[in-house]
Amino acid sequence: MSTPVSADKSKGGKREIRRSPLGPDSLLWKWGSDNRIQLLRGYTGIMQNMHPAIGQSLLDHSKFFEEPFARLERSTPQIIMSIYDDEGLSKQIRDYHTTIKGTLRNGERYHSMNPETFWWAHATFVYRVIYAQELFGTPFTHEEKDQIVREGVTWWDKYGMSERPVIDNYDDLLAYMDEMVETVLERNETVDFALRTAREEMITPPDGVPLKVWKVIWKPVMRPVIWLTYGTLPEKERRILGLEWTKRDQKRFDRIAKLVKKVFEILPEDKRYMEPGRSQMIKHGMIDGKYKEPRNIAPYNNGGDPEEELKAADGITVSARKPGETGTDGDDGVAARRAAGCPF
Repeated sequence: MSTPVSADKSKGGKREIRRSPLGPDSLLWKWGSDNRIQLLRGYTGIMQNMHPAIGQSLLDHSKFFEEPFARLERSTPQIIMSIYDDEGLSKQIRDYHTTIKGTLRNGERYHSMNPETFWWAHATFVYRVIYAQELFGTPFTHEEKDQIVREGVTWWDKYGMSERPVIDNYDDLLAYMDEMVETVLERNETVDFALRTAREEMITPPDGVPLKVWKVIWKPVMRPVIWLTYGTLPEKERRILGLEWTKRDQKRFDRIAKLVKKVFEILPEDKRYMEPGRSQMIKHGMIDGKYKEPRNIAPYNNGGDPEEELKAADGITVSARKPGETGTDGDDGVAARRAAGCPF
């Protein structure tokens, strides 16, 4: 798959990628920890896991199927913190992916440190900042959207990854995401687990929730959460995933979105943001409130050399779907999902 090239070119033909600085005056610092992003956790996870390499990596390497809530709680704060932190944390996050590699169902190799794969995940994190306000707040202007994308380039720089897949403006980011939907993203076992199995079968409870309590409340909790995820997914993605979404569903979703916007307008300012971003905003004088020291993750210690793995991963790409393929599984894919314990 070819990545859309968005950056200007200098006279010598080299891409000149535009960046905007991160800091207390930046949009990502202000909006990157907005609590409405919590409503897009499902959306972000599904969009990422529809990428064949990311979906397969969770099957091969993650405890996502055993403890999905715990995985979210481990990863989300670190991603948020990396917006505000220097590049040290970002490189630790990158290096945790050093050994995450393997083989796709079609026999191709994948590596999570491949720049194009890593960029897809990063792009969804940047886009959700914009999308949260589109759905549940006041949409950004086009100029502000461009600024957020360019701040996202500065955020990407912290990972120490190749600039090759980088996109530096909003229009090209949308074109890139559309191209990914049309040519790469797919329905797979990981996505089915998140959207279907977890709705029909009890999964491991979140930390702090007793199993006896979870057995009673899991259906009333999970079904609305997954329904909300359906609503945040665009129509093309719902079609690939075979999800039903009616006009009645959309009207209900629109009412909820308007209610969320009204509630946020009356919330105290420091309650509008999630940790650890909230405390970083307090620390830098952006809002008032009580500061909480963030929890630090342990340095990478899983074996292998991150820099060598970066070189090895650089040449591994995931092929685009062939013309006529829809991104959904055929009979073999259904059999594979059922063999993995998925009833769909």
